[in-house]
Amino acid sequence: MKFRSLLSAAVALFILSGTVEAAKSKPEQGTISKVEQDSGKESGTITVKVTPKKKKSDTTPAPTTAEEKSFKITESTKLETVSGKKKDATTTPAKFSDLKEGSGVLITSNKKSVDSVKITKAKKTKKKKTAA
Repeated sequence: MKFRSLLSAAVALFILSGTVEAAKSKPEQGTISKVEQDSGKESGTITVKVTPKKKKSDTTPAPTTAEEKSFKITESTKLETVSGKKKDATTTPAKFSDLKEGSGVLITSNKKSVDSVKITKAKKTKKKKTAA
């Protein structure tokens, strides 16, 4: 009898842990295309161009068109500026005014709100050399 109750408790815990993981989404990475600040507040809306990444197991080519997504930034959202290379990266607190068009961002959110925004330098686009 005790075994059955322990087993049912373990199964319930396993099911609940799966639903918590499902609520978290993967971070969105892209370039800011539009910034709208609420008047007199450290909050607003940003529109980010997100390029979908190709999955390793997928053999079809990744879509080349960038998708635009809007994110609502509240005063409780943690804003940080990231500087340096991957291994030596340092983060410093940022303000909403630091979000500018063309800046790179990494947005961590759940289904309802944005948890954190990391501001990075925008990736430089390579200019194609023209044959003379």
